[in-house]
Amino acid sequence: MSETVPTPCEERLPSFDAPGDSPYAWLRDTAETLRHHLLVHGAVLVHGLPLDGPGGLAEARDALGIAGHTPTEAFNDRTDFGDGILSPITWPGDRMLCPFQEGSFSRTYPTRVLTACVTPPDGDGRTHLSDTRRLIEHLPKPLADRVRTLGWTLARSFHEGFGISWRQAFSVADRAALDDVFEAAGIEARWLPGGTLHTVRHRPGVIAHPVTGEECWFNQISFLNAGNLDPAERAIMTKAFGEYLPMNSYLGDGSPFSDEDLAAILHAYDAVRTDVRWRSGDLLITDNIITAQGRSAFEGSPEFLIALGGDTP
Repeated sequence: MSETVPTPCEERLPSFDAPGDSPYAWLRDTAETLRHHLLVHGAVLVHGLPLDGPGGLAEARDALGIAGHTPTEAFNDRTDFGDGILSPITWPGDRMLCPFQEGSFSRTYPTRVLTACVTPPDGDGRTHLSDTRRLIEHLPKPLADRVRTLGWTLARSFHEGFGISWRQAFSVADRAALDDVFEAAGIEARWLPGGTLHTVRHRPGVIAHPVTGEECWFNQISFLNAGNLDPAERAIMTKAFGEYLPMNSYLGDGSPFSDEDLAAILHAYDAVRTDVRWRSGDLLITDNIITAQGRSAFEGSPEFLIALGGDTP
């Protein structure tokens, strides 16, 4: 394991230097060690891989014994490069991205997320990692208990001309295929006047890790809550869409989260945060249940690639 000079919030992230010769063979030989570190730390950073395009990330994923995962529902438009390699979710570079876990609003979700840095951001842009096993202890107990007991609900509305369409989100061509997706995914849906599709699904807010049994905060309550939007933007969307905002999250019984609840969740993410500084050829491997990922504002034109997956049986 390489020695890096840590800042206080970088101490818990193990990092390795891949050899210049046969780096993918080295990844294959080191895969078991990396899996062990993932269960302990939730994330591992590998430096020095030839990650100059989608093919390099696909080769790294395969060397690690990670099977590809195809999302059942897209959050927003992201480029699909084929072979399970995607762009990050679309998000303005000049805005912070609240930590979230890929696919945590779905019944099926990836257990691994691989992030390849092709071109790093300029300046001090960093990825934020939050340990969801430790996050709960930083929440007010009544809030944590409510989420444990009730879970959470995501309401999503597909308005014509705003965001991606339901066809893009669910990768279907017609309503008949959409009904099959909803049945399998446990999503309630209805059509509003004017053809807007409104969906609701209930998910657990806290789950047990499938390997360690540890309790993990696993949801997108904060990321998808309208209360965390810029106030001016929230006012514009409320005026345009009324109660049927494109995205909003609630407690499992349908009651809203208060501003104090949302502030407490963001504080908890920050309290257990580790920062990643990027360089070209870095591969960040995260356990998607243990680790939520966000980022600071990015400068320049950084390029990242994403692979979602899980360990090959």
